[in-house]
Amino acid sequence: MIERIVRLVQLDWSVFKEIEPDASATAEAAIIVAVTSLLSALGSAIGSHSAGASFVSGLVSGLVGWVVWAVVAYLVGKALFKGRGTLDGMLRVLGYASAPNILGFFGFVPCIGWLAGLAGWLISLIAGLMAIKEGLDLDLASAVGVAIVGWIAMAIVSLIISVIFGGAIAAALGIVSLLGRAIPSR
Repeated sequence: MIERIVRLVQLDWSVFKEIEPDASATAEAAIIVAVTSLLSALGSAIGSHSAGASFVSGLVSGLVGWVVWAVVAYLVGKALFKGRGTLDGMLRVLGYASAPNILGFFGFVPCIGWLAGLAGWLISLIAGLMAIKEGLDLDLASAVGVAIVGWIAMAIVSLIISVIFGGAIAAALGIVSLLGRAIPSR
């Protein structure tokens, strides 16, 4: 797993051809997504005004976003571009492609932390594009189309998750505040 991540960081996109058919890489991809989502969510939660909501929505968005992007990329790639590959293969390659998102952990660093998160996101997006290209055996133009549609779906789902968790935390805090006012002080 580490050797494959290193190759990915070195921009060796041929690694996706190895990952896509390797059934044992599914669990590895899930671990990569879980760890990068956890650390990225932690980085965004540190110093946040609503740390709990930020952490939970970041963690859930990372995990659910991975599955959504893989499913949408697979379906669009197969239906519109006659891509060859499997849904499991898409989960594997896009899971590995998310590894650079670990840079999001440094989001708490004043003034420059957002740059680390942005760099991780951009590298992951490029890696995701190459993962789709290799995982579905598409040309670059088709892979760009699939990646854009899949990324938009992932972004919408992430936004919905953020609104749900942000709203739930805000509602809970409002209820606690109301209860605090309703209970007389001694």
